[in-house]
Amino acid sequence: MSRTKVPFSKVAMLSLALSVSTSCAQIAAAAPQVVDIIKPGVTSKHELEQKARLRQSIKAAIADLRQMHKSLEESCHILSADGFIPKYVLIEHPYAEVVQSLRALEEANKEGAPLAALPVIGEEYQTLRRQLAKARSLAVRNEILINQRLSDPQVFDSSIDSNGLRALADMATDRLHRLVG
Repeated sequence: MSRTKVPFSKVAMLSLALSVSTSCAQIAAAAPQVVDIIKPGVTSKHELEQKARLRQSIKAAIADLRQMHKSLEESCHILSADGFIPKYVLIEHPYAEVVQSLRALEEANKEGAPLAALPVIGEEYQTLRRQLAKARSLAVRNEILINQRLSDPQVFDSSIDSNGLRALADMATDRLHRLVG
């Protein structure tokens, strides 16, 4: 009997989302202090400590997002494959909650935030925003793949040349790969 590869662990995925949310909350809490204390030309020990803490929170969030991205990518590959996944596993997927959480974090971390204007921190902050968008995009893709697996396709009788249809689909797929890759 072959084992079914489960595309995700609900607990693990929600734990990653919580970890990302926690890091982003730390960033949101520290950001106003760092922006307020920065004075041109003067660097105090307190300012350096605040910046270091903020950068550490940003790096932690980016690391958590990379781990989440890797996990989402693996799930996407499993869901895209032809293997059997039990319906009860698909029904209990965590992606709706993950997408909602990541969208809220994206909304909270706007592009025009004062952090984006800071020299080094701004670049790290933009990296964080890109990682949030990539993770959300993959979570949405996984949710779509699960919904496709859960819905029964409608079958129509047709006299279409199946080889021609297959060639058309292959051509569209190749085009899409060229656009994306």
